[in-house]
Amino acid sequence: MTPAVTIAICTRDRAPILAETLAHLRATVGEAPDAVEVLMVDNGSSDATPEVAARFADWPAFRSVTEPRPGLSHARNRALAASAAEWLLYLDDDAFVWPGWLDALRGAIAREGVVLIGGPIEPRFEAPPPAWFDPASVRRTFGPEGPLSDAAAREGFSGGNLGVRRSALEAVEGFDGRLGMIAGTLGLGEETELAGRLVDRFGNATWHAPAMGVDHLEPSWKQTPRYVARRAFVNGRQAWRYVGGGRGRKAGFSALKAVKQAGTGLLRLPLAVVRPGALHGVLKGLSTGAGAAVGVVRAARSSGTANGDA
Repeated sequence: MTPAVTIAICTRDRAPILAETLAHLRATVGEAPDAVEVLMVDNGSSDATPEVAARFADWPAFRSVTEPRPGLSHARNRALAASAAEWLLYLDDDAFVWPGWLDALRGAIAREGVVLIGGPIEPRFEAPPPAWFDPASVRRTFGPEGPLSDAAAREGFSGGNLGVRRSALEAVEGFDGRLGMIAGTLGLGEETELAGRLVDRFGNATWHAPAMGVDHLEPSWKQTPRYVARRAFVNGRQAWRYVGGGRGRKAGFSALKAVKQAGTGLLRLPLAVVRPGALHGVLKGLSTGAGAAVGVVRAARSSGTANGDA
């Protein structure tokens, strides 16, 4: 029987946490959940990932495939090609689903006309974060149950807990392979860029399911000034990609974002003197602004199309 949902877990060189995630998912959804399959996509791992897949070969709901082209977006598109299900639910390889996650998922995909679904993501810290780090920065919430606002629909949901209707994903030709993580190199925004194309094609056809939540691992190395600054810079640098229109509009958007984010960072600087947690906002704002300033040049040199590259 063709499954209604494929839970796709894309991974590369993360065997230990992958094993934990699969074990948790198996214990939560069961051995053979009705009309559901679990598909692991190995994106060119050189560690024990194949051995982890072999360990779960006795799980009736589980199978695995490989995608040799490095890049999370390529791996996600491989899941699309390998699945016959009408819905693909992309789950990070370090995300633990909540007890009611599968029921909430089934309720969301039953909504007529919906093509994009998602749920909240709560941080699961490896160790208590430092005083300057804002835990809310890694918490993803999307409001009450129901459609996102029209503006939020263009942002979409976080890719670590994201469902897309197959027919819609095929209609927009999947994820942009130039965006997202590529072989360990930090990349962001592939979900936002996809959400924008889905809205252009289908309108606001989103659904937020608050009970479809996950706890996402937040390792200590991500709570360092270096990583926070780098991530914010990359996010700002490629923000122009998510804006429709020509080069001028894209460059103008990046310029406005640069000024706004840098200004926000500077305004928070005095507060950081008395409240260490404000340092996170300072670092994030200044770094995002710097990245967006670089994005102005890249946008001006782009092809002028929605997905044009620098």
